[in-house]
Amino acid sequence: MFLSAIRTISSMSLETWERKMKLFQSLGFSEKGVLTAFRRAPQVFCISEKKIKEVTEMLLSSGKADIAFIVSHPELLICSVEHRLKPRLQVMENLEKKNLLRKIPSLSTICKYTDQKFAERFIIPYANELKV
Repeated sequence: MFLSAIRTISSMSLETWERKMKLFQSLGFSEKGVLTAFRRAPQVFCISEKKIKEVTEMLLSSGKADIAFIVSHPELLICSVEHRLKPRLQVMENLEKKNLLRKIPSLSTICKYTDQKFAERFIIPYANELKV
C-alpha cells in the first residue's frame, strides 16, 4: 500500500492533487475523509475526475452507499458504472424484492466478486426466479 501511495503521489502534479481534493470535497467528502480514502486505496487518485464523480454520484443516488461508506470502501470508485455497479445492483434489487436472499451482502462484497463468482452466487441459483 505504501508503494502504491508513493507511486500515485509521484505520478501527479500538485495542481492535479489539489483539483482532485476539491472534487472530492465538492461531492461531500471531508478533507479527513479524502485522506482516509487515499490511505485505504491510493490508486483511486489515479482515475479520472469524471469517473470519480460519475461513480460517487451513482453510489449516492442508489441509496446503497453514503460518503462514510465510500470512504471506508474507496475501491468502489474504480468499478465501472455500466459494467459492474448497475448490473449487480439490479440483480441484487430483484433478489431482495423477491425475498430470495437469507442474508444481503454489502455493496463492497458484491463488487469485489469476479463475474464468475457473482454469477455462481447470485444469478445461477436464482435463474428461474430472475428469468435469465
